[in-house]
Amino acid sequence: MLHKEEGSIEQDRELIKHVVSQMESAFNRHDADALDSHFTQNATWVNVIGEKLSGWNEINKVHKIVLTGPLSNSYSKYTVDSIAFIHSTVAIVHVRQCSTTSDGNRIDGGQESIAIYVMVKEMNTWRLAAGQNTLLKSY
Repeated sequence: MLHKEEGSIEQDRELIKHVVSQMESAFNRHDADALDSHFTQNATWVNVIGEKLSGWNEINKVHKIVLTGPLSNSYSKYTVDSIAFIHSTVAIVHVRQCSTTSDGNRIDGGQESIAIYVMVKEMNTWRLAAGQNTLLKSY
């Protein structure tokens, strides 16, 4: 476990939660550029259908297609489950996502997933360097 000053840890937790909130907002506006502004240039992302995307350009190209196409009427709530610092500039973040209506109400029986974000701090800004989004089975 990383030893950081308590105030620094809490500040970084809040910064990370803010990034996740901004990503949720961008997703719900179907704005690929705003969503992807939180990825590093050399990021790797595995989406919910198991497609591996490498680099900001490829991630952004795919997000532009899906956010204006198949996901153009999709909305989601992002909830940070956990944040673990493995270095002062690296955090592992688990984010749950659930389908919502356009006004933010949860859809019972809607799609749910959990994502793992590997986030890095570059010049006091947290960005997603690697991640994977996985559908959760409904029981």
